[in-house]
Amino acid sequence: MFYPQELIDEIRIQNDIVSVISEYITLKPKGSSYFGLCPFHNESTPSFSVSADKQFYYCFGCGESGNVYSFIMKMENCDFPEAVKRLADRVRIPLPEPEYSAEAARKEKLKQQIYDMHRQAGRYYYAALHSRNGEKALEYLNRRGVEPEIQKKFGIGYAPQGRDNLYKYLSSKGFDREAMVKSGLVMESKDGRGLYDRFFNRLMFPIFDIQGRAIAFGGRIIDKGEPKYLNSPETAVFSKSRTLYGMNFAKAARKREIILVEGYMDMISIYQAGFPNVVAGLGTAFNGEHAATLRKLADSVILLYDSDEAGTRAALRAIPVLVGGGFDVKVTQVTGAKDADEFIKKYGRDAFGKLIVDAVSYITFRINVAKKNYNMDNADHRVRFAEEAAAILAEVPSEIERDVYSKETAALCGIDEAALKSRINKIMDASEGEFLKEAEKKRKRVYSDKNNGDIRSNGIKEAQKTLLSLSAYNDKILKAVFDVVKPEDFQEGVYRRLAENIYMDSMEGRKSEPADMVSRFETLEEQNTAAAVFAVKNKISDMNKLEKFLTENVRLLKKSRIDGLLAEAGTAEEIKSLIDLKRKTDELNITIADSKQY
Repeated sequence: MFYPQELIDEIRIQNDIVSVISEYITLKPKGSSYFGLCPFHNESTPSFSVSADKQFYYCFGCGESGNVYSFIMKMENCDFPEAVKRLADRVRIPLPEPEYSAEAARKEKLKQQIYDMHRQAGRYYYAALHSRNGEKALEYLNRRGVEPEIQKKFGIGYAPQGRDNLYKYLSSKGFDREAMVKSGLVMESKDGRGLYDRFFNRLMFPIFDIQGRAIAFGGRIIDKGEPKYLNSPETAVFSKSRTLYGMNFAKAARKREIILVEGYMDMISIYQAGFPNVVAGLGTAFNGEHAATLRKLADSVILLYDSDEAGTRAALRAIPVLVGGGFDVKVTQVTGAKDADEFIKKYGRDAFGKLIVDAVSYITFRINVAKKNYNMDNADHRVRFAEEAAAILAEVPSEIERDVYSKETAALCGIDEAALKSRINKIMDASEGEFLKEAEKKRKRVYSDKNNGDIRSNGIKEAQKTLLSLSAYNDKILKAVFDVVKPEDFQEGVYRRLAENIYMDSMEGRKSEPADMVSRFETLEEQNTAAAVFAVKNKISDMNKLEKFLTENVRLLKKSRIDGLLAEAGTAEEIKSLIDLKRKTDELNITIADSKQY
């Protein structure tokens, strides 16, 4: 699918990256940038930086970087043309009829095949549940109190015993072997005996995307065995880190408050009890991408995990992710039952409704969890609790909330409120300073040698990357480098295209803008490679060190290019000429002040 570069640039310019990313996570200004919790990895201290000037983002924690297109592709698990369409729709820019490349058409065809296979597999599993083979599974569902209409609505089925039942069924529907393997429903045998089903003798829960399309399955073992739950692998249409069970049903509920639970049965029981605004995780830790998915559905979240130690730990891990995602977060836990499913069966719908109404602020929850570790009749314990509570309150973004909970906590500890607030402010000031220090450390670790501060040169790829990065941000360096190095000296496809663009921009008197450069690539892999070049400015303050560094990397790059030409040389004259050129390269020295080289 192709769109004119001018249109791609216009859409990018109209979609301010700070505004777009703020729809997924909470950003706060710090200096010339904005910071928030990274949606691509779990963290409690914000290290995700967004530059309004450069229209670029970079995470000091995990290294993810890119422009507004890269962000949408990663968050929405879509390709470049789809990201263009989403952002065009956002700013109401009409798009021309797309043109599909052969590769894009192939990918779209595969996705459609996977959707079709999951729909057919869902029908097969549902029919198997209501066959003689599925009696045991159906009995289990009925015993758990899942009503027939709910079974049907959720498409719950059964994968019967047997090596290749589903494989044969899908084959009869005309699906080819390669597509079946890529769907995750069928696996290749290690012993070379062909293909076999991923799921068998399991109760099957279809996993739907937000549009209501089946994209994966979760299977619960019926008899004894491990693992108890088995999910589909990642595919072209399914990402575990972006998907929550029941998203389509929660969307239909049209409530801006979501109950977040741990498992399939909890979700189904709560839904059946008359609370349709509920979703469940898929056995993975709740992360920033999950939070971004929820932002499409809700503004507030009630966290309802199991009340045991593991559930409490999981809740404590999820809280900063949700708060960082901009949600109003409350927490509730069941008592007198091991989980929500059992609680509803024992105490009924009304009791569960009260449980939801009585949910407490995540701040109260965290302080209550901390309090359990101390004997409040002991003065030393009260002091230690006050210290831990102050650290918790220092993380609360709202000044009003900090004030309210400071009063409550001071009364709980039996200490002066002013003293507690003073301690909170000191922790906040120290945290701010530590954050900036840590961000700088992370920046240096990504690009610098810890012993001397120089940038690591790790082979040809790193040489290409760092030369481009330095050249893009400094006109003098650009001139010095490109007087010697030409775009054809860059061997990696992405780096060569970047070199060509930077070189042409320079010739035409234009500044190479990172966001613009990245958007000239379509695939996410290419955008990631390009974005990494511009993610962080490389800084070497010592001119001699800088010139030495540039010289080493230019020599390495040019020698590698010459070696490639030598391998293809067909005459003795060509070989001699290239050897002479390689010898000249050893004598090369980059000088910033005078960029005229050979």
